[in-house]
Order: sequence, then structure tokens, then C-alpha cells
Amino acid sequence: MPQDASARAEFIVGVRAFAPLSMSIIPFGVVCGAAASTAGMTPLQASAMSWVIFAGSAQIAATQLFASGAPLLVILATAAIVNLRFLMYATSLATRFRNQNRRWQALIAYLLTDQAFGLTVVHHSQHPERQADLRWFYLGVAGATWLSWQLATIAGILLGSLVPASWSLDFIVPLTFIAMVVPLLDDRAMRLAAASGALASVLLVLPLKLNLIGAALIGVAVGVAAERLWVRA
Repeated sequence: MPQDASARAEFIVGVRAFAPLSMSIIPFGVVCGAAASTAGMTPLQASAMSWVIFAGSAQIAATQLFASGAPLLVILATAAIVNLRFLMYATSLATRFRNQNRRWQALIAYLLTDQAFGLTVVHHSQHPERQADLRWFYLGVAGATWLSWQLATIAGILLGSLVPASWSLDFIVPLTFIAMVVPLLDDRAMRLAAASGALASVLLVLPLKLNLIGAALIGVAVGVAAERLWVRA
């Protein structure tokens, strides 16, 4: 907790801004933890993945590939592709935090999530006069997200280990992905990208499960191309 009054106030505002989002983040964290446990990861492996990756969609993808026996390089490459959007987030935040020292920049990068990015950008646009303490708002949002996610993941790991093997939880991974993707299909480009990626994942025949990576790249390429064509039209 910062000692400066204005910084402390911004930190608290950030924590409060996160509160409504906890209703969706905590259940998702429990699902990720349970899926990792039932996929065969030890509690230490599942917890370490959550600490290191700290990205729900990438953790779900890594869990699915781990359960199917995919090589480590394929798992890492898939997680990297899933997280490509963070490059765009980082580029946007770099203009807002360019004066921070390396320690702060490293912390901001590690804690970067969809929620932390979105709330910080909105808060900064609404209160540009608070630029000096923006890092504390970000830390409030991102820190609360991190803590909630880790606790939820641990709960999922413990719950998953108590579920009998006969109670298959394999449906969790595809069901979670469907729940994540469907709300994003709000325009033609997104729908075409999703359809192209899904079709490519079925039709591509590549070793080492590289069809998943190829399908992701095809989906992104089709979506970007379609969006540009429709914008020009």
C-alpha cells in the first residue's frame, strides 16, 4: 500500500474497479485449476503454471495440450500465440507508463490482463489529471486480479483432485473456450475468423499437433484481412 495519500486513493479506486469483475474471474480460475488437476498435473505443476503464465486462455490451451500429450515446445508456442493480444495492450500502455523505472515496467508487464488493460485505459481517459498516480490504479486492479486468480486456481486444483476419475471433467476445456469465444462473435470479421480457424483445425494434418498453431494463425489472418476489406468497402 503506498504511503502518499493520492497514490493510496488511486490504489483503492483500482481495487474497487476490479470488484464487479471478480464474479467472472473467480469461477474461471476455479475451472482452470480443476482442469489442470484432472489433466494429470500435480498441484505444484498446476500452481506453477498459474504463477508463471497468469493468463486464463493460455492456461486452458496449455492444459488441453498437456492432457493430449503434446510436446512442451508445442504447448509453449500455442500459449504464446494465444497471448499475442498482449503485445497490442503493451504498446498502448507503454505511452502511459513510459516514465516508470525498469522494476515498475517489469511488474506492469507481468500483471497485464484484459481486465487491467481495459480498466486502466478507461480510467486514464476519464481522469487524465491523475496520470502521476496511474500506476497505483493499475496496481490496484492488476494486484486484485492476480490474488483472486491465484486463490481461485488453488481452490480448483484442490477440488479437482477430490473428483473421482469416473467423473470426467474433460468437457471443461472446450466448454470454457466456447464461453470465451461466443461473446466475441459480434461482427462478420470475428465470425469468419472463428469459422476459418475451426475448419482449419479439422482439415490441417500436421505432426506434433501443429495443426492447432496453424489453425490459430489462419483464423487471425482471415479475420484481419476480412476486416480490412469490409472497412474499405
